Amino acid sequence: MRLESALELQARIFRTIFEFIEFPGLAGADTALPGLFVDPVLLETKSARPKTQKKRTVEDIALGVSEDTDGVDAKLAILVQDRKKMHSAVVEEIVDAAKGEAEVVYIGRQKPLWTATRNDPLRLGCSISPTTVKYAGTFGCFCKDNLTGQEGVLSNNHVLADVNSVPVGTRIMQPGARDGGKPVNDDIAELLRFVPIQFGGFPNRVDAAFATLVEDGRKEDRVTIYNSDNEPKPAMTLQAGSPVDALPGMTVFKTGRTTRHTRGRVRAVNVNNFLVDVGVGMARFDGQVVIETDAAPQPFGRPGDSGSLIVDEEGRPVALLFAGSASGGAGNVGITGANPISSVTAQLGVTLI
Repeated sequence: MRLESALELQARIFRTIFEFIEFPGLAGADTALPGLFVDPVLLETKSARPKTQKKRTVEDIALGVSEDTDGVDAKLAILVQDRKKMHSAVVEEIVDAAKGEAEVVYIGRQKPLWTATRNDPLRLGCSISPTTVKYAGTFGCFCKDNLTGQEGVLSNNHVLADVNSVPVGTRIMQPGARDGGKPVNDDIAELLRFVPIQFGGFPNRVDAAFATLVEDGRKEDRVTIYNSDNEPKPAMTLQAGSPVDALPGMTVFKTGRTTRHTRGRVRAVNVNNFLVDVGVGMARFDGQVVIETDAAPQPFGRPGDSGSLIVDEEGRPVALLFAGSASGGAGNVGITGANPISSVTAQLGVTLI
């Protein structure tokens, strides 16, 4: 089927099988998506950081669009996050609704990848965290605030703001806390803005945050993407001004705090009802990119890689890594979730530099 038909099918399944409430034409929704669909059960959750949520039949089943075997057409991607539901009645019902033009893929439970040495110059993909936490994530890239022109660093909300809980103005350090970073001595930036992660059923588009640079006495390497060697060597050059959209089957790369430089393949795009356990509750994400390793048994990402910038073979920005599982996908080594970079820059109000 064509991409448009696959998206229409996805919308129909959300209406009839998932029994989601549709909000067509909601302001801010991407025009490529067939409306906004919200689970009425999740609407009952009002807390900003919920502790528990009701179970439902369609939980742990995300829907996306993947590449058909001919490499031209599309088909429905049924992405199952609980292995027990791989052959469930609801999955079979979805396959029937797609008239067989679907693939069922186990991707595992998605969790943010939290996380390693001090970098001078600052390099893309190194360890980073607020000074007030105990974890470490990844420094994605440099960017500029569209309003003030201030320059800073890009990563996830859950890396720089600890899921909505770190106050604006908090210092950011490199390396991150888990890797021995020390407040004051290792400060490189100050949290300026993050897109809040929403609970209660309304989909999130991004898990993203921006921190402005402070004087730290270090040099900066803004364009080199490094390989996995202990003494890092240039692997690619970032083309910050030429972002591209992810496409099914696309080869992508990232350098992150834990697994360093890895190669992956886009398994599905426009993935909706993608649930991520952010540690304080389950958050839903729509319009996402799902990536699997292209070099098994090496996983594409692991905890601590969150915030990594994902690029194509030419070094053009594609997405921002924010979640992953320990199993599923190629080689059963895990699936990675990522926000399209166009959504990240639009919602944060920044430009990559």
